[in-house]
Amino acid sequence: MIHHIAIGSPNPSHLASFYRRLPEANFLKEHKYESGEVRSVWIQLGSVILMLEDGKQEAPKNLVFTLKESKRTEWKEFLASVPILHKTEYTLYFADPDGNGLGLSSYPEKLTLFSEMS
Repeated sequence: MIHHIAIGSPNPSHLASFYRRLPEANFLKEHKYESGEVRSVWIQLGSVILMLEDGKQEAPKNLVFTLKESKRTEWKEFLASVPILHKTEYTLYFADPDGNGLGLSSYPEKLTLFSEMS
């Protein structure tokens, strides 16, 4: 099981404002340096914690979210606000403001959002 995924960013607060818009994203906490500047922002995404950490921009190749049927409308609205970079039969790929690769997958079912969003 995955406990958390850490993504480095020169501006974790700005990046957090993007991730907090994702369907089912829940803000957990913000950590600060003694100076008061934000060191990290933690966001709960299902059973995984996303830790946006101050520092060099680093991320996995793609962080791919699961499309739950109950959240289809929310994902459709969210994806209408970001450029889709690539798509397969099962996954739509997009990026966060730092350019980190993200995706939304319906695997093993084909993703029907393609026809709805075209």
